[in-house]
Amino acid sequence: MVEQRSKKVICLEGIVGAGKTTQIDLLYTEFSPDCYLIPELNEISPMKEVRDDLKRTGRISNMTNQDVLRLIRARGEIHQRLLSESNSPLVLMDRGIYTGMVFESGKLDMWEVEEISKKEGVIVPDLCFVLYCDSAKVLERVDERRIKVGKYKHRAFHENPVYIEKTKGRYFDIAKKRPVILVDASGNKGEIHKRLMEEIYNAGFL
Repeated sequence: MVEQRSKKVICLEGIVGAGKTTQIDLLYTEFSPDCYLIPELNEISPMKEVRDDLKRTGRISNMTNQDVLRLIRARGEIHQRLLSESNSPLVLMDRGIYTGMVFESGKLDMWEVEEISKKEGVIVPDLCFVLYCDSAKVLERVDERRIKVGKYKHRAFHENPVYIEKTKGRYFDIAKKRPVILVDASGNKGEIHKRLMEEIYNAGFL
């Protein structure tokens, strides 16, 4: 596997609609050109092919254990490939190992998913932020984005209060056992960005 110790990896995670993409874009602008961005993997091979198959067969919302393992292997393969391409000492990641635990564990225990992910080469970040806010705020943002993009007429299966609270709860459980930083993302993007930068500075990354 690719040696990670020579690089510092910052990952942004979070529930749907918490503003994660906005914040990682701001961080990338802040640190460029001295950083490397690993984007969300949904459109990168082989993750794309696995997800397309799950959508086509209707198993995306009811995955088998084998489906979960395929997603883990795809994530690990991409992480190792992209990490090997980077010469930058700082790496930004749009989602990572905790996304697999929270959103893609199927019927497996999420801590089991974590262990399998590590063995398959999924990157464990040095610093991880988890963005969250209440479900009403999330759905307000989701609807605004959906209307702006104009691509989707209806919310996705996971864009509902029950699912949002479930995934938030899983992230909170992870924060009890792993060194992730929970960030309330209810405020404006400038305030949230300032909080992230302060935490990055305090962690000795700058």
